Amino acid sequence: MQDLYIYLDKNVASDCLKYGIKLSEFGNKVLTLNDGVKSGILAFLAPKDSPLYGNDSYECIRVNPTGLSAIVYNKVCENTDLIENYTKILEEYKLGDYESPEAIIMSSILSDNLSHYNKILDKPLLVQNSREYYYEKCINEIMETDMFSKYELYQTLLILGDQKKVLNTEKYQNVKVYTDQVSGKKYTKRSNS
Repeated sequence: MQDLYIYLDKNVASDCLKYGIKLSEFGNKVLTLNDGVKSGILAFLAPKDSPLYGNDSYECIRVNPTGLSAIVYNKVCENTDLIENYTKILEEYKLGDYESPEAIIMSSILSDNLSHYNKILDKPLLVQNSREYYYEKCINEIMETDMFSKYELYQTLLILGDQKKVLNTEKYQNVKVYTDQVSGKKYTKRSNS
């Protein structure tokens, strides 16, 4: 089971690490589902998933979820009818299932389950950023299904690069040459017009 990460105000973080976190004091998230209201402590699957990641007023705390009651939901689907289909208990969640996963810890947390997260010296993370991992996983799944040929993906990426102005485009008779503005690498594409 993976660790979760919560952010606490630096003024209370050391006390929480020493004495634990009471749900009644630190509950800060409510999610309404068909089977009732789920409330608890908001947690993240990776430290960088939180908007508080770079905020010096908060301390990131690693939570070992063993023995805790927690759910994971897709924040993208919050406040929609889809939320029911995008909520799982933590034990059933697999990394990359949701685009923007957040967790709700629905029990108090003993100090034994808590430790300070150190950006530099901490144990390696399986996922640095949940959203980027989700996109990477989905792209790989789509490519494995052969839904699109490599040629179609190549063409689409060249068109997108041209639209975003990251590739310079030159046309020579029936060939377009796309040049990467950073590396200078050139890509070719047959042109219909």
